[in-house]
Amino acid sequence: MASTRPRSVLLLVLAVAAIVSEAQLQLSETFYDATCPQAASIVQQKVNAFVDADRGLAAALMRLHFHDCFVRGCDGSVLLNSTDSMLTEKEALLNKGSLRGFEQIDEIKMELECACPGVVSCADILALVARDATAKVGGTSWPVFLGRIDGGASFADEVNSSLPERTDNFTQLVARFARVGLDTRDMIILSGGHSIGQVHCGAFFERLYNFQGLNITDPSMDPDFAAMLKVQCPQTQPFGFMALDATNGTFDSAYYLDLLTNKGLLESDVALLSDPLGVEYAIRAVQDPMAFLNEFGWAMIKMGAIPAIEPYGWRRHCAFVEPKY
Repeated sequence: MASTRPRSVLLLVLAVAAIVSEAQLQLSETFYDATCPQAASIVQQKVNAFVDADRGLAAALMRLHFHDCFVRGCDGSVLLNSTDSMLTEKEALLNKGSLRGFEQIDEIKMELECACPGVVSCADILALVARDATAKVGGTSWPVFLGRIDGGASFADEVNSSLPERTDNFTQLVARFARVGLDTRDMIILSGGHSIGQVHCGAFFERLYNFQGLNITDPSMDPDFAAMLKVQCPQTQPFGFMALDATNGTFDSAYYLDLLTNKGLLESDVALLSDPLGVEYAIRAVQDPMAFLNEFGWAMIKMGAIPAIEPYGWRRHCAFVEPKY
């Protein structure tokens, strides 16, 4: 037994290294060791303070990394403000009014610039923040490989065709993830990011009030759960909020238990159980929550290695494009 654990750890390290090397050869856990050794600790301290003040920020900060990597790769382009000549990702229908955490990222970047001017990329900040926010609310930590180069462009019209949508079925979800190099297993596990966060009531009104245009509730939804939703989210309040799972604010595998007991909210969440592989992973996550937390970390490493389409340089301010450094 004594020799089994080191061997398993070695295999995990090799697997992660392979994931990173396939996408971006320059990524490394030690990338800033010589130029900004305090970078990770600065980010973690700031994230802990932000989430202590507003626990809901954990989901928002994790979500920024998702939305960044799925559009133009992990390049920090989701953080860019629009200009006279460029309507950026922030303004896209799927992002505007729903993404938050930009001010917190700017604050982290400002502190890093004071400590290590022109060194840490905005894309790397998003990767570190996603890890630290998840760990802060119950998830396990994972190694973050660094060295991403920020992009210099961001286009709103690229967002809707790139991000998964709440109405996607299983096949559509698989296809969207495949476009960025993620497989079906990655999709199912990363969907567990919905373990934290909230969604506008209107996002599931079709299932709740007008399933398939028939003015009925989706018959697959647990009746007691549906009744509760109708109290919390009356038709007159589409902009109200509802937690995405039963343990809102804690990162765990309750999301999958909700799906298995017919208490999922979004069509794209419920769609996971339309495929045997989705059912298998949901059951496994419920039976072994720690295994899910670890697998989520490995899937985040893989997502975080999606290469930037057009690397530009290290931006001194995450919301603006400046000359290269």
